Amino acid sequence: MKANLAAVVQAQSDVICPHSFDQRFARVFVYPRPSRMPLALDRVHKRYGEAKVLDDVTLALVPGRIRALVGENGAGKSTLVKVACGLIAPDQGEVRYDRTTVTGWSASEATQRGVGVVHQHFTLVDTLSVADNVVLGREPRRGPLGLFVDRAAARARVAKLGKEFGLEIDPDRAAGDLAVGERQRVELLRVLDGGARCVLLDEPTAVLSPQEIRSLLDVLRSLARDGAALMFISHKLEEVFAIADDITVLRRGRIVLDAPTKELDRDAVARAVVGGDVPTVSATRTSERDETVALALTDVVCEGLRSVSLELRRGEVLGIAGVEGNGQRALFEAIAGTRPVASGRIALAGSDATRRSTLERRRAGLGYVPEDREQTGLCAALSIAENLALGATDVAEGDAVLSDEALRAKALAVIERYDVRPQDPAALVLTLSGGNAQKILVARELERSLSVLLLAQPTRGVDLGAAAAIRRRVLEARDKGLAVLLVSSELDELRTLSDRVAVMFNGRIVATMPVERATDEALGPLMIGAETSRDSNTSADNQEARS
Repeated sequence: MKANLAAVVQAQSDVICPHSFDQRFARVFVYPRPSRMPLALDRVHKRYGEAKVLDDVTLALVPGRIRALVGENGAGKSTLVKVACGLIAPDQGEVRYDRTTVTGWSASEATQRGVGVVHQHFTLVDTLSVADNVVLGREPRRGPLGLFVDRAAARARVAKLGKEFGLEIDPDRAAGDLAVGERQRVELLRVLDGGARCVLLDEPTAVLSPQEIRSLLDVLRSLARDGAALMFISHKLEEVFAIADDITVLRRGRIVLDAPTKELDRDAVARAVVGGDVPTVSATRTSERDETVALALTDVVCEGLRSVSLELRRGEVLGIAGVEGNGQRALFEAIAGTRPVASGRIALAGSDATRRSTLERRRAGLGYVPEDREQTGLCAALSIAENLALGATDVAEGDAVLSDEALRAKALAVIERYDVRPQDPAALVLTLSGGNAQKILVARELERSLSVLLLAQPTRGVDLGAAAAIRRRVLEARDKGLAVLLVSSELDELRTLSDRVAVMFNGRIVATMPVERATDEALGPLMIGAETSRDSNTSADNQEARS
């Protein structure tokens, strides 16, 4: 069935889902027609070269309803958002706001008319404070003719907004000093401060802790109750079904499923996303665990850490659970050598590495996937091939010259193994979707010869199929003897990949337990400090007993 937006918007009694669906997953539903549709796309097309990024996309956002947009990495979700908010113009089709054609409008016009966007990639000015970022372009003024920015009023405004929506953050902190989850909080506050009535959120929960996610979903429900129209992009189906009134699935630029949430189940949506059965991951071991200690920390103290001790063995995944900001980032940076250690000892394969440089640690077999791929993981201005070569200690020794052919061949192999899109080694990372960029970051480390891997948020912003593929490769590397220290905000991911789980709170490891005991009920109180071990460095068995 095919219809243009006029049939959708002008029908007197019903809104009909107007798309040509993949018949394996197609279902057409009828639901009550809203009084007005603030933002709508009518048969929009967008190409980049030969690639169809958006192919005949028609959808509308409805006041008081939350539409979830789901799809694989590279399906066109972020491009759709950019077309809707005026960042890019479609090749064909129309964008309408309050039934007025605005195709090709500017991003500033969209903002002025009440369209707020939380982009997948952060847009904060690192040198400005939280308050300055939130009110940027809408600064309160004082003095003659309003010549001066009223910074006290800005701070008060931001503090009040944060408290109102459960997104509290110090207004005076510099944006450049914020953790990833805190930066996302500021992005959300900026949109809320603008009073947006149509809100587009491109994977807003990808960098948030479970507690922050629950708070955000409450904020979004409140906005919808107040009459705002929302689009919510996420790979996490539990969030989609918790928040969305309607679900749209985009695959390779086309809408393949569009229906009210109450008429769908998770399996149907997951199959529509991947175009078939959803891959599964089994943590079953294929080899015996080696008891050789690959990484050991003894009473390590630094900024953000309070006397942390742990042991990680070859062929083991030790998962770190905890609310973001409780020392996980400091732990990884101390081990990687990017954060100075005040006291204590870090040993790699039994050799003291406490004072070694980051390069020396990499040469000793340490790999690192940081939580923030944009700031510390990848160089967006370089190509896929060049990013895959970053940090390699064996390709540019002495007078050696990098071979373009060798880089391209290596990149093509990785692109195929990890299903990176586009399949072009020369493509700049800044042009990739967040999930495809994450694949490059994880692949760069897993494809090296490592003994220890620091793995932070490995599937953040990655679709269902790609997340399963990354998890399988981590487990394969574990079975070959790789020791993995894993941080993830997703407890299910920790349980899927880990042999043991440690909990961090306030810069300390407060408990360690076998993964079989790492239930929500056991981890939850420890993560918020409601139940802590008297001795953070006790044996795993003693801490297990306490859990």
